[in-house]
Amino acid sequence: MTESIHTFLNERKELWLKDRVKKAENDVERAELQQQADDRFSLKEWLPDAAKRVSQLSMVSHPSKFSHPSAKTSSVIAQVKSAQDGYLRSGNVHYPLDVFGNAAAMDVYKFLSLNLAEDYTVLTGFEHDHEDLKSLIEKSSLNFTSLKQAFLVIKNDDTSSKTDHLVKQVYFPIADTEYHLLSILTPSGLIARLKLAIDQLRFSEATKEAKEKRKKNEHDAIGYPDIFDLTVTAYGGTQPQNVSVLNSQNAGRAYLLSSCPPILEKRTVRLPSIDFFAQCLYRKNYQDSFLQLHKFMQLDLNNIDIRTAIRNLIQFVIDQVLLKGFKIRDYYPEGWSQQEYYASLPKLQRVWLDSMYIEQRENDSEWRNELSEDIARWILRSYEKVISESEMLGTAEINDVKQRVEESLRQAKEFF
Repeated sequence: MTESIHTFLNERKELWLKDRVKKAENDVERAELQQQADDRFSLKEWLPDAAKRVSQLSMVSHPSKFSHPSAKTSSVIAQVKSAQDGYLRSGNVHYPLDVFGNAAAMDVYKFLSLNLAEDYTVLTGFEHDHEDLKSLIEKSSLNFTSLKQAFLVIKNDDTSSKTDHLVKQVYFPIADTEYHLLSILTPSGLIARLKLAIDQLRFSEATKEAKEKRKKNEHDAIGYPDIFDLTVTAYGGTQPQNVSVLNSQNAGRAYLLSSCPPILEKRTVRLPSIDFFAQCLYRKNYQDSFLQLHKFMQLDLNNIDIRTAIRNLIQFVIDQVLLKGFKIRDYYPEGWSQQEYYASLPKLQRVWLDSMYIEQRENDSEWRNELSEDIARWILRSYEKVISESEMLGTAEINDVKQRVEESLRQAKEFF
């Protein structure tokens, strides 16, 4: 379980030797360098040195350097409980603590982050006295307890309350002339976890395959998800390691999700509480049709083209009225008219507009007769209101339009 430690030290040793061996002039110098490297990166030599340097690092949940690389504040490890409150916040998302401090000591943090087992790091091993780790250290004639105390300094609680003028701050009033000074810090682990989740969503192998199929105009049974209006922000410029370890691992990049307010559109379908014709139909929407209808009706000509044009205009208005009713029935859940708020709505209109009355619509034709007359009256009265110069239309015209409405209802079964 400790193979990762040996691998880590060997990699550090090879890196240290790489440039130095190139400059060596003979085999003797190369042999000396090899011996130095073996000693320098042995557990017996490297661990005590790392234990001294670990004090240059601090583990935090909210680093201050995201606001400004030169900011210096207390090392904050937020102790926040998880709760099912629906918020994406510290405590509700599992993520590792971040580290900031001397960049030259970051190899110590990499060592402490090595996995001894799944979800079990060297640092966790020191905290819980891992037997394999303890045995490895004691075999190198080192004192496990003293090294444990030295390495766990990285997680020491900072009891001070130190902020910095380079950190974003808010004065929050608590009483007259009294304020709390709030320093706004960045949950680096949270934004790193968010970036990881979004990258997995957008750049997984399945997503890549689906996108490739789309380019070739091929069908993909599952498709792929995506997030639009993502903004990429950078922390630390060309030196992201000066901000924190997690920031360095992400090359200083983080995602900002769009938080623009929604663009609300006026609802085109509304429920009538008293009368469908008064509350859901607006004469202005039919003004153009009524104007065209009036022009044709004022012509002295009386041929098939004129009669067809008049018939088509009336039919268009009928279809629009029926479509409005269909949208209400389709848009709102079955039984909406049973609520007390809609008690004043005529029974005829409830039967027509509410899906729960489907059997009554299919088995009883009387409602169609009454509804057809109501629609015909509304169309003709609206025409008279819009066209001030129009002549008063009587029973004959109402009956003619009523017959057209009844025919439309019979032909369109979805309105039954």
